[in-house]
Amino acid sequence: MSVISCPTYAENNEIMVGKITRTDLQENTVTKKWLDKNYLNYSPNTQIVNQSQVFLSDVSITIFLGSWCHDSQREVPALLKILDTISFNPGNLSIVALSVNKDTPSKIEAKSGITRTPTFVFYRNGREIGRYVEQARKSLEQDILDIVTGVDYRHYYADSPNVQNPH
Repeated sequence: MSVISCPTYAENNEIMVGKITRTDLQENTVTKKWLDKNYLNYSPNTQIVNQSQVFLSDVSITIFLGSWCHDSQREVPALLKILDTISFNPGNLSIVALSVNKDTPSKIEAKSGITRTPTFVFYRNGREIGRYVEQARKSLEQDILDIVTGVDYRHYYADSPNVQNPH
C-alpha cells in the first residue's frame, strides 16, 4: 500500500478532512467525546477476535470515516478496540477523514471507490482483500474474520445497485 499524504484539517471544533491519526481523533474536542464513550462501551467477542489475530499479522487497514457520521462514531471505536485487543501494529493502520460529501481535497478516497462511511479496507501485500462498509453482516468481529481468512465475504451493500464493489 502506498503512503498517502495530504493536508489535514482537524481544528478542534470542525469536521476533520484528510489523512489523520488516531491521536487527532483522541485530541479533537468533538471526536474525543464519541470515540472515548463508544470505545469504553464496546465489548468485543474475544473468542472471534483471537481467531483473527494470526490472519491480521500481515494485513494493513485503511479506515475511511466521517467524523460527523453516526455510523463512523459507532464502528470506528469498535474496530479500534478490536485491534487493541490483539495488539495490532499501529503502523499498519491508516485513517482518512472525509467531508460530508464523502471526499477529500486531494481525492484520496477516489481510487478506493468510497461511497459510504465508515469503510474499512483490508490489504494484504498491497492488494485489497475485502472491505467492511458501514455496518456488519454478522458482527464486526465475524466480518473481519471472514475478510482476513478468505471466506467469500460481501459487505453489507455489495449487492446494492450503484455501489462499487471491486470484488
